Amino acid sequence: MLIKHIRINNFRNIESLDITPNSLVNLIYGPNGCGKTSFLEAISCLAIGRSFRKAKNSNLVKSGEQNFTLTAKIEQDNSSLVDHIGLLRSKSRSEPVKISINGHKTTRLLDIIDKISLQIIHPQGTVLISGEPSERRGYLDWGVYYSQTEFKQKWLIYRRLLEQRNALLKNKNQPFIPQQFEVWDDMLANLSEEITNMRNNYLADLLPELERLTAAFLPGLKFNFLLSQGWEKGLKLRDLLSLNLEKDRVLGYTFYGCHRADLKIKVNSFPAGETLSRGQIKLLICAMKLSQGTVLYKKTGKRCIYLVDDLNSELDQHSRELLLNEILNSKNQLFITNITDDIQLPAGGSSLRFNIKESLAPAQQ
Repeated sequence: MLIKHIRINNFRNIESLDITPNSLVNLIYGPNGCGKTSFLEAISCLAIGRSFRKAKNSNLVKSGEQNFTLTAKIEQDNSSLVDHIGLLRSKSRSEPVKISINGHKTTRLLDIIDKISLQIIHPQGTVLISGEPSERRGYLDWGVYYSQTEFKQKWLIYRRLLEQRNALLKNKNQPFIPQQFEVWDDMLANLSEEITNMRNNYLADLLPELERLTAAFLPGLKFNFLLSQGWEKGLKLRDLLSLNLEKDRVLGYTFYGCHRADLKIKVNSFPAGETLSRGQIKLLICAMKLSQGTVLYKKTGKRCIYLVDDLNSELDQHSRELLLNEILNSKNQLFITNITDDIQLPAGGSSLRFNIKESLAPAQQ
């Protein structure tokens, strides 16, 4: 898929911006503070409903305005179909997001997530390695979501069941009756096993690409990627839920299940987050994100869109060339930001070099 056209209004420090991107490489350049990262954030909001910098939605609205609007034309892979997508977010927290897809109105973020698969590499992204398990679980589930169609529905049902079980655990106004958890536990255990199997199957497809690219970006280091499923391997989750019911009641939440999974990453047998330098972590993340794009295409024939914020940050010339060549060889659309336009792009591909400062009136900067 690729972005054929995008229009941004009242987003961060961008009052109005209208771009027809190149189908391969788009270099957004200009001095610090002129809106380069804001441009990538806008694409992020249009694709996943939020900024990759995890900023509050109210802070994304331009000062003095009440809302921001984003619109785009998205061409789907292997098809002449073009989706017209629009998103409006208000500064008011009480106002729901407003989404339009080909004229159909919705407030479900999943509807736009289904239309655009996005990979983001940015300076704050090191939390994927050094942050909480939810970061790595989200990384893995991105691939499962886009490659296994049944995952979406199973995960949504699992989340609803989990919320209902946790609500029962927290309810102090009713007598505690262990038997009332049996139905919830049966369904949770079954779905947890199914979701875990999907994650393991996806990881098996991903590992060859991870091995190839970690060797390219970080030669001399041996990486291991292992799914920690969320309960002790070899034990039945259904039994654990029953045996730990009182513990869960004290905690107020369900301790075991696939919602507690983690992708354990080790380098030379030590945890990657405790071993690698910040620069090495950035290279590992590049390898991980590129691997997912390759597997997505192999499994589904679909391509994703890459956002790379501040290309020169902690990447040497060799690593930059590896990153750009991998993305372009796979024919994925790429948006990169840099202070200047002196980035050497791979030969043979078309590109758009866009000075974002010159496109904005002085009052907007």
